[in-house]
Amino acid sequence: MAHHTSVLIIGAGQAASVLARELRSLGFSGSITLVGDETHLPYERPPLSKDVLKSSATTDSVFLQKAEFYQEQNIELLLGTSVQSLDCATLQASLSNGQTWSFDHAVLATGGAARELALLPASQVNALYLRTLDDALSLQARLHPGLRALVIGGGFMGLELASTASETGAQVTVIEANERLLARNAPALLSQWLLERFESQGITVRLGQGVRQAHFAAENEHPVQLELNDGQILNGDLAIVAAGLSANSALARASGIAVDDMTAGIIVDRQGRTSVAGIYAAGDCATQICPDTAVRTRTESWQNANEQARQVAHAIAGQDAPAAPVSWFWTDVLGCNIQMLGQGSPDLNYQVRGVMDSQGDAISFMLLAFEGQHLRHAIGVNAGADLRALRSVMEQNLPVDPAIVLDPATKLRQYVKEAARTAQV
Repeated sequence: MAHHTSVLIIGAGQAASVLARELRSLGFSGSITLVGDETHLPYERPPLSKDVLKSSATTDSVFLQKAEFYQEQNIELLLGTSVQSLDCATLQASLSNGQTWSFDHAVLATGGAARELALLPASQVNALYLRTLDDALSLQARLHPGLRALVIGGGFMGLELASTASETGAQVTVIEANERLLARNAPALLSQWLLERFESQGITVRLGQGVRQAHFAAENEHPVQLELNDGQILNGDLAIVAAGLSANSALARASGIAVDDMTAGIIVDRQGRTSVAGIYAAGDCATQICPDTAVRTRTESWQNANEQARQVAHAIAGQDAPAAPVSWFWTDVLGCNIQMLGQGSPDLNYQVRGVMDSQGDAISFMLLAFEGQHLRHAIGVNAGADLRALRSVMEQNLPVDPAIVLDPATKLRQYVKEAARTAQV
């Protein structure tokens, strides 16, 4: 391992902070500098659409580490600063504060930006987007009982925002251009259950509808008016836009680093190496070949940011890449915790373990997709313990009996242990 090299991490979010911590844990003693354009310490984003909006989390609680950690680990933070240009030949970065920063390794952990809709510009006071902690605090101040919130987008972020707004007492309408919720991320069974769950909680959902026109009048009794594709006019007080995420890859492209045309992410290999030696990328800005599908994929998730940061840290430290974990994702909506294991696919056939009840407080079920005796994708709703039991099935590719796994009476933890012992014989 090189002990006197320097690492410049461009970005100061989840992947950046985890990378810096991992480098130190691997014994890297060179200099580490994080450059981030926000003034906050590196923080986690999942709480922004949930606890922060509900005021049940303090600002400090979302920070990944306290300021003392970075000082003790000799990790320099340049906050409120951005990298204006990157010279990959001379290994130098020009910063917005006028400094020129030399490095031996640079890591692009630039994340992404909320995709802005032309009809609903962020410059409008009654059109809000959520990406940063400051965005969350601004939206938190606007939520109150009786607020008419029009949420544009029925993906994970849109559903989380709609759920949280409803919990604060707002009257919520979700507008989704696709014919079902989570159309790109979940099977139709889960989409239908979510629709029923949202409607049972008093949330209106308009599917297959885009916004054709938008009118803003701050002093009007209807500050926001949205005309949908079918001509319906929706009146509201606030438009909350969740139209997806765009990778922050402009710096990479301008620096001659390869960017994928389809995903707009920075192309990286198994350990986060870009097309330019000594330059890496990790997190929401990076596109990597998915081991399950062999397709270039840009994954926006808490787990992926952590995992790619670990891979890059091992590469810089000159160590072999750790084994990749099974893909895992989670969200919380309307009192239900939803977790997913593995990579979903449109051609998978899902079966239900339990009862898909959309009402009440004792909801718990799983959607499982098998190929023969092998579990390929698992979705659990308030079924975290059972999903943890199935993780080793997917990690070890253990053959199982689908009928037994689907039986709600089966104690999955014990069954999986027995399946593992059988596989070793």
